[in-house]
Amino acid sequence: MSDTPPPGRAPAWRRAVRVITAIEIAIGATCLVVILALVFFQAVQRYLPIAQIAWTGEISRFCLVWLTFSVAGVLITTRGHIALEIVDGLRSPMAVRIVQAVSLVIVAVIAVLLVFEAAELIRTQGIIRSSVLRIPMSWVYVPLLVGVCSTAIRSLALAGYVAARGPLLADVDDEEVVA
Repeated sequence: MSDTPPPGRAPAWRRAVRVITAIEIAIGATCLVVILALVFFQAVQRYLPIAQIAWTGEISRFCLVWLTFSVAGVLITTRGHIALEIVDGLRSPMAVRIVQAVSLVIVAVIAVLLVFEAAELIRTQGIIRSSVLRIPMSWVYVPLLVGVCSTAIRSLALAGYVAARGPLLADVDDEEVVA
């Protein structure tokens, strides 16, 4: 029996990656819209004769952090992160492969360290509450943990892909790599 899926149908892991990517992008887009709306509201309320609403700034700050970490993994797999694209121009495909794989492993190591740090913050910061809404800070760190886990997993997976199949070049279709 063949391990290849029927024509026109992606393997289950590719569909799962697409769903996870869509969820991460939806979270990031939601955070961006919330930031936009709340910052706009902050600007408007300065000129209205109403009491200032302090929680808008707090939620905006939290959303900025959540936005940053929620889409970090997606940026890795779509090559939207800071990359060493100047290396792509080297004549030796092996040199490009090595540099790309090593840089992705370094990103993965840093992301794993961030996973440990985020888990420690969740474990230890539950007693501290945000200044206005009184949200336990451990809740604030949960989206960070999820985002750095995604970054670590995607970096390791992409490093393996580069090591096995060769370097990713600027003209390669991102859908081929992500899916």
